[in-house]
Order: sequence, then structure tokens, then C-alpha cells
Amino acid sequence: MNFYLTTPTSVMEARRRMMRRMFDETAEEGPTFSIPMNLSSNQDEYTITAFVPGLTSEAVNIQFNNGVLTIDGEYTEVQLEGQDVHVSELPVGRFSRSIEFTNPVAADKIDAKLKDGVLTLRIPKAEEAKPKTIKIASK
Repeated sequence: MNFYLTTPTSVMEARRRMMRRMFDETAEEGPTFSIPMNLSSNQDEYTITAFVPGLTSEAVNIQFNNGVLTIDGEYTEVQLEGQDVHVSELPVGRFSRSIEFTNPVAADKIDAKLKDGVLTLRIPKAEEAKPKTIKIASK
């Protein structure tokens, strides 16, 4: 997967897309925050690990559309009747995180698991994206 921006035009295009996405999300749904995550890969797949403590699998939405994987959901505010809140540091509101894949992936084989507040996604690389070894024939 290529994460490099190599030309001034591509840098400007990436910033334009980021700003458009930011304004679209803010205008439609109100403010969103990001969740912490890791992205790693090996020869066969990409692995995303995201931190979403306190949420069930039904509260997290995952979509893959046109090469963009989006993880989103919402933390609801916990109200305890008859109690005054003195400190409130738990997250409340919508969160969203998107990753754009420039190399082809097998979208129909994406696997997601949620355990102990850690969401793990395995995104297999498409056959055409995997490195191939070419043997040299000697005479």
C-alpha cells in the first residue's frame, strides 16, 4: 500500500479531499471525534486495530465503499438519576475514522471482530496486489 504523496498536485488533492470530508461530516451530523487505531500489513492482508471501549458490535458501523474503509458509531451519554456529575471525561458523541486503500483489496472477505473494547479488522489483499516472484529461466 502506498502512503506517499509525491507531487505538489497530489498533496493539494489530498488536502482538498480532507477538507471536503471534514466540512461534509460537520454540516450533516455535527462534530465527530476520532478513535485511536493501528494499521499494519503483511504479504497477504492489512490489519486494523481500533480502540472502542464500552461499545457493542451493534454500536459500531463498518463500511467499505470505493476503496475507503469507514468505521463509525456513537457513544451515548450515561445519565444516572438523582446524582450530580462532578467530573465527566468519558467520550460522548459520534466518532468516525476512514482509511483509503490505494491498492486493491478483497472487500467481500473483510473480517471484523470486537473483543474487550478492541476492534480488529482483517482486510485481505486482492491477488493482483500481492507481490509476485518471477523466476529467471537459465539456459
